[in-house]
Amino acid sequence: MAYSRSRPVQSGEIDYLGDHMSAPAVPLNAANRYAHIDAMRAFAVMLVVIAHAGYGGVIPGGSGVTIFFSISGFIITYLLLKERDKTGGFSASGFYFRRALKIMPPLLIAIILPTLIHARWANIQWTDFLAQVFFLFNWLKARGDSIEVLPGTEVVWSLSIEEQFYIVFALVWLLAVRTRHWRAVITGLAVLGVVYSTVSRMIFASLPDMGDRIYYGSDTRLDGIAMGVLTAIGYHYWQSREGSLLTASPLLGRDSILVAAVLLYLVSLLIRDEWFRDTLRFSVQSIAACAVIVYGLLPGNGRLRGPFIAVSQWRVVSLLGLASYSIYLVHFVVAKFIREFFTLPADIEGALSIGLGTGLGIMLYELVEVPVRQYGQAIRKRQEVLA
Repeated sequence: MAYSRSRPVQSGEIDYLGDHMSAPAVPLNAANRYAHIDAMRAFAVMLVVIAHAGYGGVIPGGSGVTIFFSISGFIITYLLLKERDKTGGFSASGFYFRRALKIMPPLLIAIILPTLIHARWANIQWTDFLAQVFFLFNWLKARGDSIEVLPGTEVVWSLSIEEQFYIVFALVWLLAVRTRHWRAVITGLAVLGVVYSTVSRMIFASLPDMGDRIYYGSDTRLDGIAMGVLTAIGYHYWQSREGSLLTASPLLGRDSILVAAVLLYLVSLLIRDEWFRDTLRFSVQSIAACAVIVYGLLPGNGRLRGPFIAVSQWRVVSLLGLASYSIYLVHFVVAKFIREFFTLPADIEGALSIGLGTGLGIMLYELVEVPVRQYGQAIRKRQEVLA
């Protein structure tokens, strides 16, 4: 089955996953990115937004964070694998520059500057604020500390975990990329990460009052990212061997994989046992997320594939996926502001929080992320010309 883009690719557009044409029939959205992965981002961020708007009792916002972790592990690993294919190595400076361009401008506008303004009339604990800026904030949450920051900016705990992973993984990859057995090294470390993280949760779950330590700890949430790493390694391996994708597709590209992923996700929500929720819930949700990633990447002709791709390519879905980082940063600040300064019926308050939080996030994406990304692309083009 062949898929077309929502529009022709414009000159200068760069797929964030590298050379998409090496994978047959991977559908793209209007931004020339893998449509289903941006759709997963849209789904995940809206889970979080709706939960924080007052519906956390019925909407599993925490599962959205787990989905983000698995997507991040996949994307960053696949990017580095494609860079190795192209250059034979890895530029750590280029990697960190790209991360800074992606992360820091929205963080500056949505978190740093509003916090400095808010501090003029409210109490801010500056060590807590610095933990947000330097991506250590999750450890304050894991310890159960009393935190004083701009209300609503507590959400950056998950960003802290991702950035800690990016920093460490880049250093590990810098050492592994030139070795003969680089794939085995990264695979082994990822498997170790999954096992260590899962076992750590089980150990902590046997101790009293460790819920925050489990939920917010970098080590106890590592397996979601590590499963994304393994997914990227597997997909890249199939791509690198002629015919391997076609061999994998009859098993992993079939509709039953998508159905199984959805069922696994729902089971993870329906089981309310406290031990399960502190331990295996995250593993099950990560497996489900990675299964959806693989399903969307591999060719197939099942009945569900057409609707799955069609929904993924909807412009509103693509936009939410593209703007998911900015939406994530601003939405809870908006919800807290509305809650603090307005007395409204719960449903109206919730609708305003969802609408304004999402809208401001999209605005931040359009006004900040898009120009910064274009600036980064221009710099990379200039470097390629000079090279």
